[in-house]
Amino acid sequence: MARSKYLISTLLATIVCFILHISICQENPGMQVRMGKTGLNYVNEMCLMKMYTEFKSYTFQTYSDGVYRLLNVNINRVSMPSGDVKFIHGRGFRWDIRIQNYKISADVKFNGTLFSTKQEYRVPLSMDIRSISLQLTLEASKTSNGGLSLQAVNCESQVNVQVSSTDIFGKIALPFVRSKINSLLKKRLCDSAIKVVNNNVAPRFTNFPLIRRLKNGYVFDYRFVSDPVITHTYIQTNHKAVIMTGNQTSTFTFSPKPLPKLYTDRYMIWFTISNFVLNTWLYTAYRDGKLQLNVTNEKFKTEKQRNMLQTHCPQGFCIDTFYPKVSKDYPNGTVEIIFSAISAPTVRFTLNHIYLEADVLSKFNVLTSDGKISNVLSSNLGLNSELGATITGSNIVFSVITATFKVNTLSCVQPADLDSGLLEKYLNIVANMLKRNVPDIPLPLTLPPNTMIKNENLGSIQDALIVASNLTIIPI
Repeated sequence: MARSKYLISTLLATIVCFILHISICQENPGMQVRMGKTGLNYVNEMCLMKMYTEFKSYTFQTYSDGVYRLLNVNINRVSMPSGDVKFIHGRGFRWDIRIQNYKISADVKFNGTLFSTKQEYRVPLSMDIRSISLQLTLEASKTSNGGLSLQAVNCESQVNVQVSSTDIFGKIALPFVRSKINSLLKKRLCDSAIKVVNNNVAPRFTNFPLIRRLKNGYVFDYRFVSDPVITHTYIQTNHKAVIMTGNQTSTFTFSPKPLPKLYTDRYMIWFTISNFVLNTWLYTAYRDGKLQLNVTNEKFKTEKQRNMLQTHCPQGFCIDTFYPKVSKDYPNGTVEIIFSAISAPTVRFTLNHIYLEADVLSKFNVLTSDGKISNVLSSNLGLNSELGATITGSNIVFSVITATFKVNTLSCVQPADLDSGLLEKYLNIVANMLKRNVPDIPLPLTLPPNTMIKNENLGSIQDALIVASNLTIIPI
């Protein structure tokens, strides 16, 4: 039957102003995250707003070439920049920024001679920066520890300044002012763009944890297995995506299959998650002996449900119904059922369905009034369960929709003494009662800081779970 794996998932998203460098994967990833032009446009708008804030807050020192002094440089008007980000195939991306209607005022001081008399002149200037253009190239790659390195590698800017003065002497200084303002703004523009990337964007990924701690001692390892893959239309990151205990090496007896190639630019970001991710958790939980459930009276709320765990129930459905010998041997006993996995369960994604399959050992123990425990019945079962999945907040939430047992073999019993059909019916009634008591399992979506998904669409196909979503990012 099935072998290996556990139930829980996670998604991690590498998002916001990042774009990366590419190599071909040397191993199949457990998870892929893909961002296209729609996501990139959203990131671009955020970065342009940050650049606008930078432009408005520019301050300038006093500059001198020994003859002219440029001082009291003030920004009078700055418009919202426009621009776009483009993927550079196999390398990273290019950020183009354009600004128009940028106005600056300043004073210029210089010494001159009038009627044979040396004088110091101070005249006002008006500068109309008709156009500014900037091009920033970024590269990204996988670091040695499986993280992301994002780096601005080249910046070029062009400035078209029109300087004017109503003062006849001020016109003398125009070439100096034009040259100085051009050089100053070119440098400041690149400094600002690099600052936005290095101070506001890159740290979100550099400081992003590569291993996330989950409950009960498990960790989720979502390090990159290769450099990001970049084409002309999207960027894709490939992740290891295994769930294991903190002291475990990530060695499993199975490996992920190639993930399907699904993508449209309707959503900002796509997560494609392999069966492998959930199954590593199930495998680890089985190996650690944690896939066991003891069913006692405390699991049930009503008297009718608790009666199912008595050895004798004249008007109910209990072990006496399908195995009368037990009620004769233990007329006033209480039954405890212990379910334990025989091998690692398996989660399987198909079109619009998620299934969990497991081989399970069930043991019926009778607790007598004098405190003794006797094993009266054991059986090997096949468990087939369908799971539901939804997204709530930043979690994928899994719930049990159906759970069905099939009896495969019996032990500790003579076949003639037991009705296996009624036993199977009994076990399925118990399973469905327990299903109602099992809480939904929230699985955190691993997203960069200050990032949330919205308008998400979750579905399953053969061997993969797909989450397509837009993003909301707190401004950088």
